[in-house]
Parts: sequence; C-alpha cells; structure tokens
Amino acid sequence: MHNKPKIVLFLGKADTEGVTIRLKAVGALYKRKMLESRVENWEKIIEIFNEFNVSSVIVKLTSATFRILCQEQYSKVRENLLTLIASKPNLFLGHESLLMEQDEEENQETKEEVQIDGINPELIDPELAENYEYGLYDYDYIDFFDPLSTEVIREVTGLLATHGITIIPYNKNVELVVIASKFVEQNDSNLIFRIYVPSERMWANEAEKLLQLFREYLHKVSGLNVRQEQHRTNQGVVYEFFGGDGVEPTILPQKFNEFSSFMEMCVSNPEHAQLLLESTHLNKAEVFNLVERYSREARRLHVDIKQERERKLLAIRHILESELSEYVRTERDWEIIGKIIDGSVPAVTGISSALSIDRRQLPETNSNITINVNPQIIGTINGVVAQQILGDQHLGTDAKQLLELIDKYAETNKATLTSAVHELSDESAAPEDKLTAKHKLKGFLYSAAGKIGNIALDVAQKYIERQAGL
Repeated sequence: MHNKPKIVLFLGKADTEGVTIRLKAVGALYKRKMLESRVENWEKIIEIFNEFNVSSVIVKLTSATFRILCQEQYSKVRENLLTLIASKPNLFLGHESLLMEQDEEENQETKEEVQIDGINPELIDPELAENYEYGLYDYDYIDFFDPLSTEVIREVTGLLATHGITIIPYNKNVELVVIASKFVEQNDSNLIFRIYVPSERMWANEAEKLLQLFREYLHKVSGLNVRQEQHRTNQGVVYEFFGGDGVEPTILPQKFNEFSSFMEMCVSNPEHAQLLLESTHLNKAEVFNLVERYSREARRLHVDIKQERERKLLAIRHILESELSEYVRTERDWEIIGKIIDGSVPAVTGISSALSIDRRQLPETNSNITINVNPQIIGTINGVVAQQILGDQHLGTDAKQLLELIDKYAETNKATLTSAVHELSDESAAPEDKLTAKHKLKGFLYSAAGKIGNIALDVAQKYIERQAGL
C-alpha cells in the first residue's frame, strides 16, 4: 500500500483549476475518469484502487450518471465501486436541479420546455457529447435534458445512503469549486474530525475538556499521531482533529467509544482499567499514573456535568415561574410542568453526554405524562428550555425544527449536521465554512425528502438560504 503512488481520484468533471490548484502546489497526483461510460470503463475505475493509493474521491454527478446507476447491467460493478469509494474520504456533488423531485405534471411541463427548440448545443457537456460520439455509453442526447423522475432520484439517493454517502447539492459552479477545494484542503491536512460547539451551550466547557482528554488518549494509549486545533468565533468554538500517516477517519468513532468506556471504568473499577492497558506499549508505572489521572478527571467531569444539568433545571424553573405566573396557578400544574422540563433536558448518561447533547430532540410532551396544558404554555416551556440548553445563538423556530429533523431522520453524521446548523447561524463564522455547512444541510434534506414532507422541506430550505445570506 505504501509503495503505491498516492492520488486523488475525480469521477466526472470536478477537477477544475480552482479545485486542483492546491494539489498542484504540493505536487499531489490526481486522475480523472468519467462515470458516463460503459461497464468496461467502470471496471477500469475499480482497477485504479488496486494500482494506486487513492487518498480521496470527488464525484460530480449528472443526469446521465443517475440513470446509469439505476441500470441493471451496472448492478454488480456499481456495488463494487461504491463500496471502494465509501471506504475513502469522498465528496459527491450534484447540481441542485438533479435532486428536486417533481410530480408528473411538472415533469412533463419541464420536458416540453426543453424540447420546444430542440437540442441546445450550448447545454451539452462537451465531454459527454464526445463520449456519446465515440459510443462510450448508450443514451440518447435527450436524456441529458429530461428531468429525472422521482423514482430515479429516490433510488439513487437511497442506493448511496446504504453506503453512507450523501449528495452535496450546488447551484453555481463557483459553489462547486469552493466546496470541492475545501474538501481537498481538509483531506490534504488529513482532517479526521470536526465539530462546532456554541459558547453558551450546556456542557460546552465539559465538551472542551473531554476532547482534550480524548486527544491525549489517542496519543498515549492508542499510539496514534493526532493533532488537535481549535478556533473561536463570537458565538462558538470549532474543534478539529488532524491525523498523521496511517490514521483513517473511520477509526475515530470506534476509538471514542473505547475512550468513553475506559473513562467510565476508571471511575467504577480502576483495577480493571489498569488491566486493559497492560496489553498496550505502556510500562506499569505509566499505566498506573495514567489510570490515576484519568480517574481523577473522569470523576471531576461526572460532577461538573451533573451539577451543570441541575443549574440549568433550576434556571429554567425560575424563568418559567416568572413568565407563567399569570397562567399557571395550581400546584398540580406546576408539578406537570416540572416533569416536562425534566424530560426535555438531556439526561446524564456518562461523560460522553457532554458531546451528544444536541442529538436530543426537545419534546412537546412527555409520552408518560397525561397533561391538559395550554399549547401556548408548552411553547413557552420549549423556548426557555431550548435557549438554556443550546446557548445564546437565539435559534428561531425554523432552526429548532431543522435540528429535530436531523435528530429524527439523519441516520449518520448527526453531530456533523447539528454543528452545521449552529455554524450557519453564527454570523462571525468564516464564509467558506458557512457555505460548506449550508450545502451539507441541503444534502441531508434532499436525501430525506421522501420522509420529511414537502412543507417541512420547503421551510427548512428557505431557512438555510436565509442564514447563508442568499
């Protein structure tokens, strides 16, 4: 593996000068192949993974690519190729028009508009036309212009989702260049983890301490060369982990679970924690000192996390007592409200609670409680709870609904998507970071369009565009 030339693989025409300029500057190699081609060419693409050390893959999808992915003759080679791509850092880009589902009537209207003047040569991708001319695939020109059916869109997004792949939509070529360039930059520096934490979010300080301990664990216990960096905005902190040679991003979730279990064991059973480390490269003295230190830090974190939750519960109750004093009069009603609050504030499930907070959906009611409270009161409760938990970004109703959609429908990358919501709401965040956050969120929405529903989808998309300043 180490003797093979290292390359970035472009599938489709995403290798514009704006994207490849960084690769050229550092002398990195890259290769481009087209997916709008016959099965034989797909097999040649697979061979590239054997011939080279593919460091990352950038894919630009077209309507022809969508249709090819649905063809039966590509089924075997398609699975092999997608499995290989999914094993590497990857970026799938598709023009937003490709992902917009239309009903049959809208589809026919669009098709008729395209056919009024026949084929417009200016719309034909020169390379696609060249491929067609030389018989590299068997599709009519009109396929390039026919709107994709809902069935094709959902089949392709579903297929990619089974491999953990989401299509990132773009509207303009400059957006494609910015997104792809950022991806190239991050992979060149081997970024393996990135998360945004609002400054006043509950457990923000504990999250910072936990991430510092995690980096030390990766270095001292796992022997991994990992560098941590962070930079602050006016409203939050971005934490980034960069790996040395041989550190794959896919290993991080496993290592974090291992780290969390180790930290809990340092508190509950330090002797067992020492036994776990005896198989590592550490000597006995190092093992003893490490377990002693991590036991002390873990106990401190447990106390801090527990007390922070108690402070937030008390603050929420005090605020609601002031705001609802005119509407809530009986002790029974206050008791019910107290149970709703307790069910809405994330519970302490261990030290990892400090990072998983945003994955908790704020419910309107607790399913175990039968209540008869004015909906306006419920809205006030949820607003106060959200502000106390999520910090001082003052997220509106649309942002909270987007967080709930992520919690409900994002099967993977919930932490990344939640970070994107907060980063998009941060006026002082870097423009390229906000643009990347915007397109990650839109990619999620398009991938879950069939589950979300048109109204919620439209509201979420408009909110994202407003926050991006477009």
